[in-house]
Amino acid sequence: MRRGYGLALLLIVLAGCQKQEAPDVFYERYYQKSASGIATLEEEAHFYSARKRADVEQKIPAMMKMMGKTRDDVARVYLDMSQTLARCKKIELAGQSVSGKVAELTYRQTDVCGSTSTSPESQKVRLVNEDGWKIDHVEISL
Repeated sequence: MRRGYGLALLLIVLAGCQKQEAPDVFYERYYQKSASGIATLEEEAHFYSARKRADVEQKIPAMMKMMGKTRDDVARVYLDMSQTLARCKKIELAGQSVSGKVAELTYRQTDVCGSTSTSPESQKVRLVNEDGWKIDHVEISL
């Protein structure tokens, strides 16, 4: 019986010692996953902050009405657009600042699908730490 408690305690200690993923590593992992194709909004929600999830959920009914589509149809359009953007835009970290539970990332992005832009393209990403980094806001300048 004691042996089980010792093993459980060791696992708790080891879990507490795990180094947290850096903000840019988290976002780039999400971006790669998005480029590969995220299957559902529920799967994508794991990458979002609570505030961002609520914001997306609030906008879906209006999008359904405007597009005359079901929730699943709207989700598919959104996920397909995200996948296309992530596939066609190569990102490179230009700056990162972390203050407490908030990280601000700036990326230069380059089109790799043949579209040429005359102005610099960028992404500004705000992450919040909610038991690990989560996307709270993304601003894309094309």
